[in-house]
Amino acid sequence: MQYLLNPDLPLHPRAPEGWKGNPFADKEFKYDRDPFRPDWTMVLKMLFTPNPLRAEKKADTWTPEVSADVTYLEDRERDWVVWLGHACFLMQFKGVRFLIDPQLTDMPFIPRRVFPPFSYEDIRGVDYLLLSHDHRDHVDKKCIRAIVANNPIRKILCPLRLSRTIGGWVGDTPIEEAAWYQQFDTEAAGVRITFLPSRHWCRRGLTDFNRSLWGSFMFEVLGAGTQGAEEVKGAKQTIYFGGDSAETSYWSEIGTMFPGIDVAMLGIGAYRPDFVMKENHANPAEAFQGFLDLKAKLWWPMHHGTYDLSNEPASEPIRWAERLMGEAGLENRLLQPAVNAPYYLV
Repeated sequence: MQYLLNPDLPLHPRAPEGWKGNPFADKEFKYDRDPFRPDWTMVLKMLFTPNPLRAEKKADTWTPEVSADVTYLEDRERDWVVWLGHACFLMQFKGVRFLIDPQLTDMPFIPRRVFPPFSYEDIRGVDYLLLSHDHRDHVDKKCIRAIVANNPIRKILCPLRLSRTIGGWVGDTPIEEAAWYQQFDTEAAGVRITFLPSRHWCRRGLTDFNRSLWGSFMFEVLGAGTQGAEEVKGAKQTIYFGGDSAETSYWSEIGTMFPGIDVAMLGIGAYRPDFVMKENHANPAEAFQGFLDLKAKLWWPMHHGTYDLSNEPASEPIRWAERLMGEAGLENRLLQPAVNAPYYLV
């Protein structure tokens, strides 16, 4: 067994004791807990078993609201975060822009249900491109090629070995890969970014299971004089992007590593049927528990309403999340801005 990490990047000072990298053997990354391997028989069962929610799903035409106002793109002063649908976010901290998982178009056999008021070819001013894992609803060849061609990308930040997939698409744009618990080299931009675990998997073809790593990102917007500081208390804003993840004990551990998370972006869609999806994505109740485990101030649900990837009706995930937060008396801590509507950080 090998243990892989980027020797040029530091570990977070609160990384698990003895962490030496992600385990790798037989040409694939291995799990350190909750082992999983997709089973084609379960996929076939999903495809050929009638959906008990079929009629409800057909009648549910809900889509996320979309804001047509793009004036926030002219603002280089304030810090803001914008959801562009599914798991794609555009963030600005200290005038520096970060774009995450930019799948903004239709996929083969899966049309996009809602679009921001611009295409991936129109995006400008991005400084860093971040990719959480290799699945096609997060890493799209045409989108990435256009974004790299049209933007002054300083660096692409991604998991270990994802450059083997995207390297030929991005020319000489620098790619920086990280193992879990490693910190990317971005502090000069005033933002500390740590790559963290999620409970998921990777594959783009039939024979490349877990050839690259998967994970999540923590953004710490640094206050004056905190560059190079080891303690997370130097951050003035802490934003967690959970990537794709099933329910996991990593969330509580991340919450301990990063006390005072301001916003937790956790997926709530693509969870039915349970026998296929439970190892892939959290349902809203599981994501709600993740929000509590992370001890975040605000929960921003994502990964819903944009693509039809599973059996639940379109509006079920967000309605379920709203109900859970309301029952807990936390409705004022649920963020759900419209697609393309900026959330301004203070």
